Order: sequence, then structure tokens, then C-alpha cells
Amino acid sequence: MNQENVNVKTPEFVSLQFQSAGLGSRATAFIIDQIIVTIVYILFLVATVFTIDAFAEVFEEAPWVLFAIFIVMTLVINWGYFFLFEYFGNGRTIGKKMIGIRVIQENGHSITLLSSFIRNLLRIIDQLPSAYLLGSYLFSFIRKINV
Repeated sequence: MNQENVNVKTPEFVSLQFQSAGLGSRATAFIIDQIIVTIVYILFLVATVFTIDAFAEVFEEAPWVLFAIFIVMTLVINWGYFFLFEYFGNGRTIGKKMIGIRVIQENGHSITLLSSFIRNLLRIIDQLPSAYLLGSYLFSFIRKINV
């Protein structure tokens, strides 16, 4: 398969060449990351159910409040996992590390806090239409046209 190479020229006029990850390796890394996030969801759901059972007799509104907290925490877990691992893991989540890919900026530098924040905030928006399917295909199609 034809891999795209990205050339970056540094201020010292040194040319660096990076190989862009393909759709298959990105998808595999994402599936591994989603399995990890799903396991965390399940553990958090079990803890929430036990907490609801414990507080249901004491507080009448406790189940609904805890359910709302669970919904918010799923968003925080999903966003936080990718944000924190990409920033503190040198551009790599666990899945990306297993596959051997990482996130870098256009200039070849490691990802910054702000770029990781914006990238993963937009990930939530990208998930809206059919959980990445439309966004991934559209990005791949546009990328092939521009090359």
C-alpha cells in the first residue's frame, strides 16, 4: 500500500521525513483504545449501580442524580482518556503505542496542551454522525483528493 510521507523543514534547514499512519493502523489503535474505555465504563457503571442501591433507601432523588453523574462521567472518561494520554504520553494513547503510531503537529514537534485539548474536543463533535464512520470516510476521501 502506498504510504504518504510528510516532509518538514526545520529552522536549521534540516529536512525531516515522517510517514503518515494509514486508515487501518489508526482504526486498529482506536479499537484498542475503545476497548480500554469500555472496560472503564463497565467498572464505573457497576460502581454507580452499587452506589444507587446504597443511597436509594436514604434519598428519594439519589438514583436520578447518580444516573446524571454517570452520563457526565462517561463523557469525561472518553474525552479525558484521549486528551491526557496524548498529551502526557508524547502523542500516544495505549492503542497508538501498541500499533506504533503517534500524534505530532504539522511542524514535527510533539503535541502541545492546547492542540491536544482542541483535537480531542473536536473528536466529540466528529463522533456525532454515526460514531466516526462519516467523518473517517470523508477525511480519507478529501485527503486522497488533495494528494
